[in-house]
Amino acid sequence: MDDILKRSEVHYREIDEWRVLDELDGETGPLDYAMEEAVGEAVARREVPATLRIWQGPQALVVAKKDIRTPRALQAAQMMKQVDWPVYVRQSGGTAVPHGPGTINLSLFLPRPRDIRWNIDDIYRMLGLPLIRMLDRTFDLSAYFGEVPGSFCDGRYNVVVGGKKIVGTSQIWKGGPAGLVSHRPGYILAHATLLTQVDRERVVSALNAFYEMAEGGRPVYIDTVATLSSFVLGPSDEVERRARAGLLESVGELTSVHTTTQPTKQEREAAEAYIDRCRPEHYEQRIQS
Repeated sequence: MDDILKRSEVHYREIDEWRVLDELDGETGPLDYAMEEAVGEAVARREVPATLRIWQGPQALVVAKKDIRTPRALQAAQMMKQVDWPVYVRQSGGTAVPHGPGTINLSLFLPRPRDIRWNIDDIYRMLGLPLIRMLDRTFDLSAYFGEVPGSFCDGRYNVVVGGKKIVGTSQIWKGGPAGLVSHRPGYILAHATLLTQVDRERVVSALNAFYEMAEGGRPVYIDTVATLSSFVLGPSDEVERRARAGLLESVGELTSVHTTTQPTKQEREAAEAYIDRCRPEHYEQRIQS
């Protein structure tokens, strides 16, 4: 594990310039998800450097496009909205992930290189490295990558503590390699959600309700999932504050960026234009046709 993380640190050093966005203090809403596409495209066009984005979404279930492409799934999304669990559609793959208060999101954006510089595993490890370091250095927790069968959005690159999943991850490569003549230069987006202090029963109940209505069942088991607060003594709000500070410190060490910023005006304008793509209703007409 140590060798893997050391190689990931080398990959960070291979990138000449980074930008770090810290949006944890802003208002949350569907624009948060549209911003993922806006930032990715800005990175692809080299208008901004490679970017790490630290943010929090509203209380919601966030799904990949494949999970919303049936009439039954669209109806399930409408039902979840009525019980204060709106469904938003994200750029990356995987299955449903809970967002909202008590979670911290980390997104990694890289331009697609002309050469085969990284593979999917490399990207997941780069995404997980600052989180694993934060857990170790801030909380003295031994975290590792691994599958946790029965958890939400399960995969080989969950971040796991004590056999329990506390971070879910997903990834997508979009467009073409950077540097080529193309109408759509590409980017890599990898996304992680850390559960800091959510109510596990409410979260698991919401995930299971959505999939029961959308597909007839894809159960998530509560004993597969944990929160950071469950491993750390102290008030939950203080644990989340420390997690944020530790993550910023870890990111700063890896990128040599110690001053965070906000998305550009152009990125905000682009996100406004993309906001409908984050709503399940956007895909209804495609399903009907």
